[in-house]
Amino acid sequence: MNCLRLLQLAERQSFNVFQISARCSSHYRLRFLETQNMWRENDNISKRWQLIYKAPMSTALNVASTYLTATTGLLSVGAVYYGAFVYDSTSLDQPVILGDDVVIANSPTECFIYIGAFIALHVAIKIVLSKYVVRLYQDGDEYLAVYRGHLFNSIKKHKFHLNEFQKLKGSVIIPWSDSKYALGKKQGILLENYFKTPEYLNYLITKKSKDTQDDDE
Repeated sequence: MNCLRLLQLAERQSFNVFQISARCSSHYRLRFLETQNMWRENDNISKRWQLIYKAPMSTALNVASTYLTATTGLLSVGAVYYGAFVYDSTSLDQPVILGDDVVIANSPTECFIYIGAFIALHVAIKIVLSKYVVRLYQDGDEYLAVYRGHLFNSIKKHKFHLNEFQKLKGSVIIPWSDSKYALGKKQGILLENYFKTPEYLNYLITKKSKDTQDDDE
């Protein structure tokens, strides 16, 4: 009798989990439908395109990309100005002073090394961010990927065909490399949990829709 009660309890729990999963899935689809028109208008895309993917941290990436562009540009301009108008080859052993008494480096060479390393780090981060797909649209077998631009609220759009999509090999060095794909002539980082439904990513990888797979089986 106790075993029967345990089985009934397990059955009820499984059914509850199924209901919660179904509600979450339905809510996620509704959220896509609610925001689809807004993003299409924001990206200046016609209504024939269907939003199938929206990456997280869109606002944070927008701010980060703008910050990286601004700081890299300012440092580059400052380094060029210093090298052209301030740098003196006879004072290689003199510290670099900001204002009256703030020492920022023990020598001009050390200062240039710091600036070069800082700019190189920013460029490396910018390269990673430039591959991060913020939104993906579908129209049949045609796809449109939206990337974040270099300036605030700027975007770049890239169109590719279904047959040009391919998963790339991962790497332990590059972050998110297991989510990196070839989108025709460009590469893109797509996080699988942020597709409208898993079938959309599956269709991109296998080139088969769920209905086609059922027919094959």
